[in-house]
Amino acid sequence: MADSTVSARNLWQNALEQLRNDGQPYVVSQLMQLQPLSYEAGALTLGVEDLFFRDWVDDHYSELMGGALTRVIGTAVKVLWQKVEKGEVTAALPPAPPVSHLRRPARLNDRFTFETYVVSDSNQLPAAAAYAVAESPGRAYNPLFIYGGTGLGKTHLLHAIGNRIVLRNTSARVLYLSSEEFTNQFIESVRDQRMTEFRRRFREECDVLLIDDIQFLGKKQETQNEFFYTFNALHQMGKAVVMTSDTVPSEIPGLEDRLRSRFAMGLITDVHEPNFEARVAILKKKGAADGVNLTDKVTHFIARHVAKNVRELEGALIKVTAVHALTGQPLTEELCAQVLADMIPAAKALDTEAIQREVARYYKLAVDELRGERRVKHVAHARQVAMYLCRTLTAASLPEIGKRFNKDHSTVLTSVRKIENLKDSDAQLRLELGELNHKLATV
Repeated sequence: MADSTVSARNLWQNALEQLRNDGQPYVVSQLMQLQPLSYEAGALTLGVEDLFFRDWVDDHYSELMGGALTRVIGTAVKVLWQKVEKGEVTAALPPAPPVSHLRRPARLNDRFTFETYVVSDSNQLPAAAAYAVAESPGRAYNPLFIYGGTGLGKTHLLHAIGNRIVLRNTSARVLYLSSEEFTNQFIESVRDQRMTEFRRRFREECDVLLIDDIQFLGKKQETQNEFFYTFNALHQMGKAVVMTSDTVPSEIPGLEDRLRSRFAMGLITDVHEPNFEARVAILKKKGAADGVNLTDKVTHFIARHVAKNVRELEGALIKVTAVHALTGQPLTEELCAQVLADMIPAAKALDTEAIQREVARYYKLAVDELRGERRVKHVAHARQVAMYLCRTLTAASLPEIGKRFNKDHSTVLTSVRKIENLKDSDAQLRLELGELNHKLATV
């Protein structure tokens, strides 16, 4: 097709359909957040609200996007980006009806959807697998076993699967509960002689079983026996089973070998702690959902100092925004430091040598290169960042810093000012500084 006959919207819609037909429904759900703006001279311009999301798409999906666009148009298509304001992006494909308008199982939380789940390197595989299960329950990854530490979003994915399935099929019978609740219901059914009703509910009247914290089945022999037969019945009927745990099946104390074997029949995947970039994205998405305008400085401050898990990250944001709303104090780094004092570990005293070592390691250089005369771009940039961090994170004077870098104080001052002036407008530099600040906080 010639450029003059192609609209940006049609090109993008056809590319997404190509990806959907290629078995990439999860990728499509992510790319639908982009807005096709124009197609001219072989270049498609896409609108994006969040630059972190742009970088994520560019890093992970650029080849898939390029391949799909090429197949549609018959020639290579260059992708350009344009920042748009919040709310300007509209779906490139017809949106599905809102989940909140559907009848869903009472146990599912409508806030936990794939749209509100932030994907990063730490959770890409479990998120993609969860979406695949939601699109093809009982056929894709059955069972799906997701494990990881507390507060990393495993429960969010369980609810997202359930919500997506109900969205696609309002008659689907989705059952969500924890393994403790399964145990309690089993014990009550035995006590009250209602096992026929119990088995009918979990086997015949269930299309999708979502079990949280399956590790608590360990050492409960009778409950494990009942769950084994329940699992077999569902699996043989092609019904989906998804489980979460704090550890892999082989390390669950007291779990029977036959259950370990069943759990390994599908896909076992883990969720890691989110990196700095993911933590910033989570804060931005949470802030936008709550109608809170967060500056980069605030999100970076919280992301640097609260790194353990998603639950603590969101809790920190709620705490800060609550104080902001109740007291009217400006939402600043200073307010964050004051409100989150009990969550921020005491900073260790840093010296220029420690900063040089960490910066050199981060940029894959030798410390001597930071102290040397080489002026190639990547070495000079790393040296300027190191000088800036020495000035902002230590009490060293300009002459003292210069001595450590074999430079005079005026060179240090120039470098510090350059980084200071660039960090507000250069997203990549802000990311680098955030990552380095986090690493230095744990030195």
